Amino acid sequence: MHATSLFGPFRLEPASRTLYRDGEVVKLGSRAFDILVVLVERRGDVVTPRELMSVAWQGLVVGESNVRVQIANLRQALGSYGEGARYIASIPGRGYAFLASVVRVDEAALSMSTRPVWCAGTWSWRWNGT
Repeated sequence: MHATSLFGPFRLEPASRTLYRDGEVVKLGSRAFDILVVLVERRGDVVTPRELMSVAWQGLVVGESNVRVQIANLRQALGSYGEGARYIASIPGRGYAFLASVVRVDEAALSMSTRPVWCAGTWSWRWNGT
């Protein structure tokens, strides 16, 4: 089972297939969501389009253009953070990499009222009672 991941103002909950921004649900299609989960879990690694296709289009034969469309959808949904930095980088001829710092938390430790705070030029998550 995938752990909840926190990055920037976002909370990614693979178990419930939900992405939150500042506590509000961000609408994503199922394939874009699957791609985001892979990229976040492999933060900093280059993930090939073929790997992304095998997750988002299990058993179907599709072209890399389908991945590009879903990456564009993700970038639009995520926007940018701090001084124009991007969450997802394209690595020419190789694939994609997730750039933001990611904190993984156990569901039991995560409060639904937890929200990110902009502090010293970066997003920081604050937990109630800690």
